[in-house]
Amino acid sequence: MTQILMTPESRSPPQPMETILVVENEVLVRTVIAQYLRDCGYRVIEAVSADEAIVVLKQPELVVDVIFTDIDMPGAMDGFGLARWVRSNCPGPEIILTGTVPRAVDAATQLCEENGTVPKPYEPQTVHDRIKRLLAARPPKKP
Repeated sequence: MTQILMTPESRSPPQPMETILVVENEVLVRTVIAQYLRDCGYRVIEAVSADEAIVVLKQPELVVDVIFTDIDMPGAMDGFGLARWVRSNCPGPEIILTGTVPRAVDAATQLCEENGTVPKPYEPQTVHDRIKRLLAARPPKKP
């Protein structure tokens, strides 16, 4: 039996995992999409509200690549407010807004870049494809 030994020089460097912040107050919706995205290879952080998402985003050691947030959430800030806060305070992450009301989706399109919305109900694969396109369009991260 032949064994192949890999030296540190022959190993390919580990690929950094992109981090997705899923902001959704409906626990069943949030856990399903979060698990699907984990299964696709992303690091996923879950938040139930915009306020909780902001706490996550303020952590200096954490880099969030994409924020996938519902438009309609309880609390002082909805998905639009969260998107505006992100644009003003930590402009790095891409934002995908999701909602069921056509007017809300149209407004989200104006707030986010092209393809920055996903209407509800959505298929997890649609969300994954949208995230892949957004991340592929970004400049490479510096080591």
